[in-house]
Amino acid sequence: MAQNTIHFILALHNHQPEGNFDDVFRKTFQTAYEPFIGVLEDFPEIKVVQHYSGTLLRWLQENKPSFLARLRELTSSGRLELLGGAFYEPILVMIPDEDKIGQIKKMSRFLQENFHVQAKGAWLAERVWEPHLARPLAEAGISYTVLDDSHFRKAGFTEEQLLHYYLTEEEGRRLFIFPISEKLRYLIPFAEPEETVGYLAKMANEEGDRVVVLADDGEKFGSWPGTAKHVYEKKWLRRFFKLLSENSSWLKTVTFSEFLAGFAPAGRVYLPACSYREMMEWSGGFWRNYFVRYPESNHLHKKMLYVREKVRRMADGPQKKEAREYLWAGQCNCAYWHGIFGGLYLNFLRSALYSRLIAAEDLADRALHKEDEWLEMKHFDFDYDGKKEIVVSSPGISFMLAPEQGGALLELDFKPRRFNLLDVLTRQKEAYHCDLFEQAEGLCADEEAQSIHHIKRVKETGLEQLLSYDSYRRASLLDHFFPRGKSLRNFNCEKHDTGGFVTAPYRLLQAKAEDSAVVVMAREGSIQLNGKKRLVLLKKTVSHQPKKNELACDYQLLSREKEAFDLLFAVEFNINFLAGHSPGRYYTAGGGGLRDRSLSSQGCLKGLGQFGMVDEWQGLSCNFRFDRPTTVWRMPLQSVSRSEEGMERNYQGSTLLFAWDVRLLPNTPWAVTFTQSITELVREG
Repeated sequence: MAQNTIHFILALHNHQPEGNFDDVFRKTFQTAYEPFIGVLEDFPEIKVVQHYSGTLLRWLQENKPSFLARLRELTSSGRLELLGGAFYEPILVMIPDEDKIGQIKKMSRFLQENFHVQAKGAWLAERVWEPHLARPLAEAGISYTVLDDSHFRKAGFTEEQLLHYYLTEEEGRRLFIFPISEKLRYLIPFAEPEETVGYLAKMANEEGDRVVVLADDGEKFGSWPGTAKHVYEKKWLRRFFKLLSENSSWLKTVTFSEFLAGFAPAGRVYLPACSYREMMEWSGGFWRNYFVRYPESNHLHKKMLYVREKVRRMADGPQKKEAREYLWAGQCNCAYWHGIFGGLYLNFLRSALYSRLIAAEDLADRALHKEDEWLEMKHFDFDYDGKKEIVVSSPGISFMLAPEQGGALLELDFKPRRFNLLDVLTRQKEAYHCDLFEQAEGLCADEEAQSIHHIKRVKETGLEQLLSYDSYRRASLLDHFFPRGKSLRNFNCEKHDTGGFVTAPYRLLQAKAEDSAVVVMAREGSIQLNGKKRLVLLKKTVSHQPKKNELACDYQLLSREKEAFDLLFAVEFNINFLAGHSPGRYYTAGGGGLRDRSLSSQGCLKGLGQFGMVDEWQGLSCNFRFDRPTTVWRMPLQSVSRSEEGMERNYQGSTLLFAWDVRLLPNTPWAVTFTQSITELVREG
């Protein structure tokens, strides 16, 4: 009787986000990427598959060229197969087909030039699949990909049917698909090696035509909490490879290409839109739901599409190629969504993508506007919500106003530093917030290595005190009415605002761009003061001259009542300079009185004619000047999110409220004007 056999494919996906810190690259290389290859080199009979994202490959090329040489040796000996994919690791369904194909071909060229291999397979970021992807993947020269068994289960597949690979097509373009075993994702490397080998033995059959695939993050082999000690110090990986070698008579480690060459597909399949099980839980069943749940994710995505159209209009040449490179880098997936990792919650990742997109836009603008001084205004539905926004661009800055969203200022880009000052995340309730008190008990726990999906710990005590949620998007130029005498103590915008102007639509009275851009918006509404409704007309004008990197904001309040009344009027700004506690990032105030200058400080300053923020690291400052003495309330905007190390606080920006005590008289307008200017700091040396 023939011995039962099984084929096993071990595939690791290694990635670092665009904009991640250099020390994270280095630490992960030292704890995960290099040690894994070091162990693999000691087992010449073991074959594996690896995928390195383009961002990581470029870092390795610049910082660890000898490591790439080791990978090249493994590929030439047939022990390592390298997966291709989109170079900057975008979620493929969120970018146009032309970019899908372009990024995949870029990765394939890199692998050919540096490893002398032809990429036959592609890694899909977060394994997000929609049926149309088969066509662009095939057109980019890809033969196969790997998707989770959850995709197949949704199509009705049984456990036994998941032990084969299948063929799909779109418009006649063919693509082979291998299922990823979720069971192995949780066994490897957390269970003892014998348990994994025992499971594989149960899957073996006499025909020997079955294959089991583990394709998962390479960071779980040393970078996830507790795994460096577990995988290398306690020699889990060596014990696992030793077991694979000792059982090689029936347990065959192979690459995808080898199995494709030796076995035919088990049949045809058409899989539904899906991702791995946990992602479906986080997204609500469909990955694109992130664009619905998080307006900031949608804004970033639509910014990418807006910039892409500008790049498309450029004449072919080196400048367009450079702009397209920045555009593609701005498509990196990590800051567009949130699950077990910080992702969207990490301001430096969002800022990195804005930086790349602003760089691409700046190159496109310079190519499309030949003159040094120019001004452009567009009035269209930027974010695809059925309402029109206004986008104004000039050589130094670009900004966006949303008349139907409280007349808000949604984006303000300073092009010399490629920085969006208003990249602030609205605080939302996450499912894991319910576990915060329970998790706080494990603050100092010394946990064994386990999947990050099971880790429950917090990085500091008191996080439950930060669980505040916003009822409106934390944009800027938001208009509030409060009862006069309201103080900062125990202040809450949503609770104490009596006007409801923040989320209400404003009428667009004027939008023109000639020598200067001028946008005039107005709203008439009632406010509640001392139990009485007061009818007020608010008109605000935002103007910008292309010679100046500033916005001028003119406000006018007009009472519709026959008697005078008092109120506190405030304009809210939310600005993100990325770090709340940093010696190079701080507030400035004309007239002094600012004891704590940090951007995470909270306080109230009265009678100011000037207030500002400085970011020495970014090399810019933002300054407000007022024609009326103003009271400035400042407070940090902080969220709580999960990372692979547990619950943590994230600085999302600083909330500023510029407030005035107002006495409105019948038929007598009250007015205030202030400017917001952005200045590039001169860096020494």
